[in-house]
Amino acid sequence: MYNNHFIRSQRKVKKKRSWISLIIQFIVLILIGITCYSMYKQPIFNLVFADQPVNYEQIKTLQDTVTQIGALNINLSQLANFEDITNRLVLIFNVYFMLVILSMIIAIITIIFNRTLLKILNFIVITILLVMSLYFSYAIQMIGQRIADKLQSYALNINANQIIVEADAIHNALILLVSSLALLIISLFFRNRYPRLR
Repeated sequence: MYNNHFIRSQRKVKKKRSWISLIIQFIVLILIGITCYSMYKQPIFNLVFADQPVNYEQIKTLQDTVTQIGALNINLSQLANFEDITNRLVLIFNVYFMLVILSMIIAIITIIFNRTLLKILNFIVITILLVMSLYFSYAIQMIGQRIADKLQSYALNINANQIIVEADAIHNALILLVSSLALLIISLFFRNRYPRLR
């Protein structure tokens, strides 16, 4: 009977919030917000041959930019099928930004409720974002390599990194997302607990 009374009284007592977890979730929210801003505003890659940094908005006009090869008079947009590449990149970036917004919403809800399930869900979303960021880095290298291979038919021996290289936004995203995942793992050890009975 005493045990039943103890269990009922424990149910009435509210769990004590973990301030460490709250702070960690707030930091994760800020890091994801910075990632979103960086990927939207900062250069994603640099077109070395045109001395042109390209951000998210400029990807939409990438096909016009790549024709600025100068005196060589080579249409790179035809060489590397830039129209398909541009459309694919814009689509993937739109999905990327939607996932970033979803992650920020989950982080805000986690700050309010501090549920382990929400942390795991956000961990999965951020992991997907990290994989997508790695894909962007890989895709940029492949685009450069494809152009370099095509230019060999013009008797031009050019390395891929002399054509296109990844820029600050990709590097920042990788660092910030890995940091966010590490913080989420740490936050799993800090849950709301019942206050100690004296």
